[in-house]
Amino acid sequence: MVNTLLSQYNFNEEWARDTMRKYINCNDKVAIIPFSFGKGISNDMDWQNMYNKNNGKYYRETVGPFVDLGISEENIIWINYFQHTVEEMKKIIESSDILFLTGGDTENAVERVLEKGLLHSIEKGKVIIGSSAGALMQLKNYYISTDEGNPEFKYCEGLGLIKKNFYIEVHYEDNHIQNKCIERVLKEKTDSIYAIKNTGGIVLDEDEITLMGDVVTFNR
Repeated sequence: MVNTLLSQYNFNEEWARDTMRKYINCNDKVAIIPFSFGKGISNDMDWQNMYNKNNGKYYRETVGPFVDLGISEENIIWINYFQHTVEEMKKIIESSDILFLTGGDTENAVERVLEKGLLHSIEKGKVIIGSSAGALMQLKNYYISTDEGNPEFKYCEGLGLIKKNFYIEVHYEDNHIQNKCIERVLKEKTDSIYAIKNTGGIVLDEDEITLMGDVVTFNR
């Protein structure tokens, strides 16, 4: 399994392009797993407004990098939380070469994967790419920094797709609040934190870690 951890959906840009080309081939089939939507998305109509090909708010920014790297849109399929059965979801995931985990609410995304019983199918994935929440949820454990949207710092359990004991800070801007959170986690939980800026990412190919673009490493 190859795991890619990003802050944004921009892995087609120059800082990541050459590395990602090693893992993305033009004939690959991609499954988008957009389970990180908020509680306000409660039915298929809401879902369509977010991800529909014709007018979905997040459709183009999600598929765009794959298309730019040579994958046909016909080879990209979205798992619809409200329409697909669990068996259909498992079939899509297991028949895909690349799984993409979207950004948004990490806790909701983890909860929905477990609720649908999809973890075993996802664990079979060849290449897993996740942005923001989609990166955090791949870890065994992660933390949520305090910011405008998250007034309370907390530790959470991820899916455990990555066994190595490190944490990440996504959307790293080298500000005081983020750095205080990083200091706390280094003291309480781990020896290493990778702070991923919006033009940065990490690739784990088995045990080998490759840093792409703007990533700052913090060690205890």
